[in-house]
Amino acid sequence: MSEGTAQILSNLTREAEEAITSLERHVVTIRARVDTLAGELEQQRIRVQLRLEERLVEAAGQLSEEEVAELRALEDQVVSDLVRAQALSRQLAGFLQLLAVSRQQLSGAGTLPDLDAAKNLLVRQAMVRAQEEERRRLAREIHDGPAQVLANAILTVQYLARLAERSDLRGELLQQELARVESALREGLSETRQFMFALQPTTLQQHGLLRTIALYTETVRRHCPAELNVQLPESLPPLTPEQELAAFRVIQEALHNVQRHAHARHCWLRISVHPSEIVIEVIDDGQGFRPGAVVPTSSGGFGLQGMRERAELVGGQLEIQSEPGHGTTIRLRLPLATSGRASDMENERAEEARVTQQKERIA
Repeated sequence: MSEGTAQILSNLTREAEEAITSLERHVVTIRARVDTLAGELEQQRIRVQLRLEERLVEAAGQLSEEEVAELRALEDQVVSDLVRAQALSRQLAGFLQLLAVSRQQLSGAGTLPDLDAAKNLLVRQAMVRAQEEERRRLAREIHDGPAQVLANAILTVQYLARLAERSDLRGELLQQELARVESALREGLSETRQFMFALQPTTLQQHGLLRTIALYTETVRRHCPAELNVQLPESLPPLTPEQELAAFRVIQEALHNVQRHAHARHCWLRISVHPSEIVIEVIDDGQGFRPGAVVPTSSGGFGLQGMRERAELVGGQLEIQSEPGHGTTIRLRLPLATSGRASDMENERAEEARVTQQKERIA
């Protein structure tokens, strides 16, 4: 290669880098405008919801069907636009990272990432976003559960310490306060164990889905404000480990929503077996909601989308039926395996359980 050609290629490479940099700046500007629009749409959504609630109060719940339909249609349109804006912002963020990686690779190695490398980068970005969202959810769970219980217990201990400094401390009062501390710490320990079980249900590998659900629902009953009724079959057809985990996570999220949001008096968990599928249903008689009006945010809404994605990853289908004032039904349909892989995995798990039991007996 002649010196002149090498210089031309160097100049073209530099121009390519400058073009990518210019595109990055332009995309950053566009994303900022999208985020601004998303913020405005969020405020508009809140105003529409408040307007609907105000009109319902003013009319004592006797709004005409036409006016309710008009307000609902406006809310649906705002939510649809907001979801699109948020999705576009996430896509632009991923594209910006791809541009940054391309520019750095072109500057350092003189090459651009190929299509496969770009796809892998986008997959990693999606995984990172999912992990960060899960970390935020877990942080909220710890803050609202064990951390709050332990904080209250510490305050009680501090109160006892102040009482101990006074001469009028009675033994009966001390016993009462110590009993309160013990009760609070036991509650914190129970919630921590439930939290650990929810994070990693190890019983799935050893005892299967039905036993895991039975254990989990027993802990849920102690904290769920609704009366939980569980209807499980005596056995299940062989499922792959991925299907079992997806089923458990959907049940976990659905019951979590009942605990935190439904304000229900009763809840039902049902599993039925059919020739070509199993059907898992979580039903409550709570306040219900409008699925189309749920916006994924950092404080909620990703649960529904996460359940759908888990179902789709294992070839299942998730159905959500809900209306304000008429409760909610979450229905997961899982196709039964047609190959021997599921039965092979079932045999392997049974063998692992047998070995574990032998070890426990020896110990």
